[in-house]
Amino acid sequence: MAKKKDDAAATLRIAQTEVVRAQVERFRNSYSLYFDRDDTKKLVKFFFEQIYDLDAQETIIQTAINTYNKVKGQLSSDTRENLENLIELNQLTHDLDKGMAQLLLDKGWQEGQQLNQQEYIELYIEFGHEDERRKQLLSSLKSMMESYQLAHKPFSEMVLKAGKGFAVMFGVMPLYRFAEEGFHATKAVKPDVFNQFIDDVTEKELGFITKAFGQ
Repeated sequence: MAKKKDDAAATLRIAQTEVVRAQVERFRNSYSLYFDRDDTKKLVKFFFEQIYDLDAQETIIQTAINTYNKVKGQLSSDTRENLENLIELNQLTHDLDKGMAQLLLDKGWQEGQQLNQQEYIELYIEFGHEDERRKQLLSSLKSMMESYQLAHKPFSEMVLKAGKGFAVMFGVMPLYRFAEEGFHATKAVKPDVFNQFIDDVTEKELGFITKAFGQ
């Protein structure tokens, strides 16, 4: 019984990996301009690739569940809010990807089969969860903006370094690294470029959701 359960979990993870691959491919197609620019490359890789990394998702979620309460009182309100939004985005993304993976398996998908973009979109629509998709987009935009604001505040580098000490002390380095990556991903982006990026993501992703589910 235990082996069957382990096998099923492994198969689901493989399917989820394929869902994530197709999703990242969509983002790379939609935002190729930003992936090709030196100043925005880290930004889009963090929010459109690293957020979808399965190992990172599981590590960060588990760390947050087990130990976040130990450190949140030691963090500035800005850092705390930014981390909590990133954790929420991470958890929601993980759950949606996992749900799509299960649907993919239910439809007879076999390991080694690669979803093309049309198949991915059809799976996305069939899976549904429009409210959660809108919440995911809102959480993503909020996390991007808060990471950006935090990275461009006076003494932000000092605050980040201080946070590392608490992370080591309380054993929550995965959370720190997650926040640090978000910080560095936005640090080099100029305000006009970042604002245009946010506008583009809002327009394209709302359009994608509306086209998938209707008005």
